[in-house]
Amino acid sequence: MSSFNAAYCGEVKKIFLRKKYVAFMIIGISVCLIWAGIGSLASGVAVRVSGMPINLMPTPMGIFPFFAQTLIPLLIFMGASDLLTAESVVMKAVIGRPVERWKLYLSKMLAIMSYVAIYLAAIFVVSAVLGASRMVGASELTQALLAYALTLLPLMVLTLFAGLIALFGRSPALTMLVLIGSYLLMRVLPIVFPIFGELLFTSHIGWHRVWIGVRPSTTRLVHMFSIVFGYGIVFFAAGSLVFDRKEY
Repeated sequence: MSSFNAAYCGEVKKIFLRKKYVAFMIIGISVCLIWAGIGSLASGVAVRVSGMPINLMPTPMGIFPFFAQTLIPLLIFMGASDLLTAESVVMKAVIGRPVERWKLYLSKMLAIMSYVAIYLAAIFVVSAVLGASRMVGASELTQALLAYALTLLPLMVLTLFAGLIALFGRSPALTMLVLIGSYLLMRVLPIVFPIFGELLFTSHIGWHRVWIGVRPSTTRLVHMFSIVFGYGIVFFAAGSLVFDRKEY
C-alpha cells in the first residue's frame, strides 16, 4: 500500500506542478466572479425597469451544469492526455517503480479525479459565497453539496473512459481531439436517438437531479446505478489490462 500511496502522491504532484491546471482553477473561479458581476448588473437594470428587486447572483446549483457538463470533462481529457499519452515516451522509467502496473494506472485515474474533486469544491465554495443572498437556507446548501458529491461517480466513469482512449493516443493533441469528438457525439446521440439516453453513461452526468429531486421507483434508480457502475468496471478493467500489456 505504501508503494501505491507514493505513486498516487507522485501523480497528483505532476498535475499541480503544471501551471495550466492552476490556471484552469483560476479560470473557473473567474467565471463565477464574472457571472456574479453580470448578475449584479442585470439585477440593477431589472430593478430600474420593473421596479421589483430581482436577484441574479450565481448559486452552486445554478452554475453547476456548466462546469459538470462542459469544463470539467475538458479538464479530465487534458489530465488523461498528460498522464498517459504524453508520458508514453518516458513510461519505461515510470513503470520501473516497485508498484504493480494496474495500481500505477489506478493512481493516475485517482489523481485526475482528485483534481476534479478539488476543482468542484473550489467552485462550490466560491459560488455559495457569491450567491449567499439567494440561498434559502441550510437545506438548499446541503442539496447542492449532495449534487456535487453525486456527480463524482459519473465523472469518475468519464475519467476511466478518457484513460482507456488515451492509452491508444500517439500525441496529446490528437488524444484531446478524439476525446472531445467522442464526448460531443455521446451528448448529441440521445437528442437524435432518444434510446441512447438510457444506454450512454454520459447521459447520467446530471443524474443528481433524480437522486435529490422527485425520486422515481427503486427499480429505475438501481437500473441507472447499474449502468454507470457497469461502465466504470468495464472501462477500468479494459484500461488496466491494456496498460499492463502495453510495451513502452
